Order: sequence, then C-alpha cells, then structure tokens
Amino acid sequence: MIKDALKFIIDQLNAFIQPIDPGNADDMVVLGNIALVDAFNDDQATPLQNRIVASVVNVEQDTVLRNLPRTTVRLENGNAQARTQESPVMINLYVMFSANNTNYENALYYLSAIVAFFQQTQTFRPSPPISNPPFQSVPSFEKMIFDLYTMSFEEQNHLWGTLGGKYIPSVLYKVRLVAIQTAPVTDSSTVRRIRTDETGL
Repeated sequence: MIKDALKFIIDQLNAFIQPIDPGNADDMVVLGNIALVDAFNDDQATPLQNRIVASVVNVEQDTVLRNLPRTTVRLENGNAQARTQESPVMINLYVMFSANNTNYENALYYLSAIVAFFQQTQTFRPSPPISNPPFQSVPSFEKMIFDLYTMSFEEQNHLWGTLGGKYIPSVLYKVRLVAIQTAPVTDSSTVRRIRTDETGL
C-alpha cells in the first residue's frame, strides 16, 4: 500500500514537471533509496543519478486515531448478523525528495518545482478512489496530506549521517493519514434479549 501511495504521487509529480522541462523525456521523479547514492559514484545508484529521488526515511503510527474495533450489524435472511474488524492502522510517512543532480543549479530548480507542486495541492485522493469498502481486507489508501517538515541542523545532520552519504539538496514532507487495513473480518454475536429483574441486576 505504501508503494502504491507513493507511486501515485510520483506520477502526479512527473506530470507536473514534464511541461516545465520538456527537454527531458524521462521521468524526473523516481522512487528509490537515497542511501545508495554516494557522491554520484555508486554503481548501484546509477538509475538515481540526475533524478529527484523520493525516499521513505521514517514511518510512525498516529495513535490519536487508533480506535476500537469496528462492528456493524446487517440483516441476513431476516437475522441480525454482527461483524467485527480491527480499525485500520493510521500511519504517517516521512518522505524526502532529494535532487540528486550533478548540476547544482538544476538541483535547486527541481527542488523548487517539488515545493511548488505541493504548495498548489496539499491533499490527494486517488481518482477513482482506491479505498476499502467496509470489511475488505485489502491494503489501500483514501487520501494523503503533505505537510512540509522543517528539520533543525542537528536533525538534518543526524539523518544524513544515518543514510551514510553527503548532503544533497532535499526537502522533507510529513505525509499524514495513510491507512493500512488487512485485518480479517470475524463474526460476532448480537444482543437478542435484555433481561431485567426487580433487583436491577
């Protein structure tokens, strides 16, 4: 699901950048591991050269929206049938767009294009929506909200140190409310009769 969500955004980014850079026939934005890039000399990173590389650098759960299991009651053959499914895991992705370009001016140009793209559109919904009907056990997403995330110099130094490479012009976005739902659906009992007595117990 994470891959599908990011590829959806990357397709949108390439459609945005292509008209402002008609001389480049290839997709400028690619999904890849920026940690493979080592000052433009790593053979493994050749497909990432002169590209804007989108990399997931952190994943966190949004515990505020962690709800109780969902239960619905439906009529089946005249009988009430309850079904329960665990609520989806709501996650936030931290996605870094790195302008891995040998020409520094071009790197800054494409970095500005990324910022301009998300300035115009911050919330994305697939069309048609790739969403979960009730109790469907298929990973999917309904919407993504991109917020520019500003790191301190210390955080930035730590991140690039963890990635094991030299700093490349980049911008980090926090992608909010990406849902993952693969929990099975289980049947549960319904309340058929409420018994009371004089004691109220």
